[in-house]
Amino acid sequence: MNDLRRMRLAASGGVAVVAFVVYFLTLAPSLDFIDAGELAAVAHTWGIAHPTGYPLFTIIAGLWALLPLGSGVFRLNVLAAIQSAVAAGVAVQIFLDLLTARPWSAEKNAKGKKKSATSAKDTVSAAATSAAGGADAEAMVALKASVAAALVLAFGGTFWRTALSIEVYALHILMLALLLWSAVRLLFVPAANSAVLRRRMAVTALLLGLSFANHMSTVFVLPALFVLVIAVHWRSEGFATHLAVSVPAFLAGLLPYLYLPLRAAAHPVLNWGNPIDFERLLWHVSGKQYSVWMFASAEAWRAQFTYALEAFGRDMAWLALLPAVVGLVVLFRRGGRMAWFWILLFLTCLIWAAGYDIHDIDSYFLLGFFALAAWVAVGLHAIARWRGRSTLPALLRDPLLLGAVLLVPLLLQWGRVSQAGNYLVEDYTRTMFDAFDERAVVFSFQWDFWVSASYYLQYVEGVRDDVAVLDKELFRRSWYFEQLRHNHPDLFASSRAEIEVFLAHLRRFERDEPYDPAAIEASFNAVINSMIDRAYRRRPVYLTIEMEEQFAPGYVRVPVGLAFRLYKPEDLPDPAITKDVSPRIRPFDSEDRLPLEMRRLTASMLLNRGVYLSNAGLHDRAEVALRRALEFTPGDARVMEMLRRNREGVKG
Repeated sequence: MNDLRRMRLAASGGVAVVAFVVYFLTLAPSLDFIDAGELAAVAHTWGIAHPTGYPLFTIIAGLWALLPLGSGVFRLNVLAAIQSAVAAGVAVQIFLDLLTARPWSAEKNAKGKKKSATSAKDTVSAAATSAAGGADAEAMVALKASVAAALVLAFGGTFWRTALSIEVYALHILMLALLLWSAVRLLFVPAANSAVLRRRMAVTALLLGLSFANHMSTVFVLPALFVLVIAVHWRSEGFATHLAVSVPAFLAGLLPYLYLPLRAAAHPVLNWGNPIDFERLLWHVSGKQYSVWMFASAEAWRAQFTYALEAFGRDMAWLALLPAVVGLVVLFRRGGRMAWFWILLFLTCLIWAAGYDIHDIDSYFLLGFFALAAWVAVGLHAIARWRGRSTLPALLRDPLLLGAVLLVPLLLQWGRVSQAGNYLVEDYTRTMFDAFDERAVVFSFQWDFWVSASYYLQYVEGVRDDVAVLDKELFRRSWYFEQLRHNHPDLFASSRAEIEVFLAHLRRFERDEPYDPAAIEASFNAVINSMIDRAYRRRPVYLTIEMEEQFAPGYVRVPVGLAFRLYKPEDLPDPAITKDVSPRIRPFDSEDRLPLEMRRLTASMLLNRGVYLSNAGLHDRAEVALRRALEFTPGDARVMEMLRRNREGVKG
């Protein structure tokens, strides 16, 4: 191994280690919002996750979960940090190949310009051919620029945040990095080297399939990859044969999807989509249920597009956009094909992802961040090699020093990005469980805050596994009733007649056949209300605060903890004997949307409890509940007004 190769590996390893140390120091110690609880439970129980199933993630996380490394969810959070850190290390190799190879030379020669020859034996690094006795100055400049750009990528807000808790996006980042590295190396293969071209096309196809087996947003890579491969290599000898050989390699990468129907047949405790046959597998893998949010309206697309542009600047602290612009210009001057490869990656990601009208969209822009970081690498490299550089300050002659300047504002995001000490979801979920009596049945659609997390706590850690947690919105999916039948057979059996009527309507909706919207909605409500009525006879029943008024008509909602206990008017208990459940939620300072909403929900339930107790004349207990509400939403006008009224009640 020559000196340059050792330095390349050391640079990649160094970036990965630095990134991992920072990620570990800012790692979430417990459950995170949205899908983290569900995915952690899927990994531990070998279940099936929400669409598109993420079988590669499930297999890797499931094997990792077997290791005795701390608590189950923390162990999986560490896996996310490792995957993202390795991706940052691979980014060094991508940027080095981009800076030291000359794929545009053939393009210039075709126009009659000077052709720079490269060895067929070493198709990636032109600099390596001049490094027999050690890395030369030019190679060092490229190395420093690549390291700086990789660190800028690693500590961008979205990339960094993705590394801090279990999700499918950390593996997605790693697969993107490997795929882009393979694609860049593929574009640099000389046309005459047929054997290398065939091998690299097959490897790229395999990585493409594996990446699809984890996350379908891999589709953002396809336009740039296909257009550039055809543009660069379509005249190469045996290209059609090489392309044909790549097809089975791509299909081999998709083999993890076999996990879904095979595991569904075993009826795991988490069996989202129940993809047991081809129709259901197709629905699940394609994310059919989420299609309503794709390109829903021009207004939604414009809003997401604007948000994405702001996110690119914010996550790179704006300053890094300056060398990115320089890098894009330099790429065009050197050769348009490579520039267009990265532009197509960026634009496809931006335009396509902006069409997905969801709140948690940031991770869908990860490919765009890769493209920006590649431009940063080229820009830093160009600035360092600028003519007349001897007259420039030393800072501008050293890309690593210039990169350090770019990193300063990024590292100032530490407090905003860090999840160290964040127990919000775990504490909120445990507090939710504290309110429930034994064998409770709970209807909710607070997926992001506790329903997802409840799966992990119940099915992995055995916390309150006597409670039936039912997601109201999942009742709109036919597969959910199969999961309900296996996990809660008594609840399913009690409403079998209503369920069968609803499923008849629902199947027409799911198969895009004509259906009656009013009939399907009425039947949907009938299923839930029948389940409430029949469960009430045998078990305590609860609703969370967001459950609409059409559910549980004729019942009184009594606030207890973070939910409402349902009572028939004739069964109402004395308020004095209802239990006070004080939220035990460790503070975590964050102004992000989900922590703010969680604090609002908590304060709202404490306000409801305060109103209930005050109306019952239990003013001291009402005061305690209302004061606790102000801890979560300081200065809340609703709570302040209720406090005033409660104190007037004491005086009266």
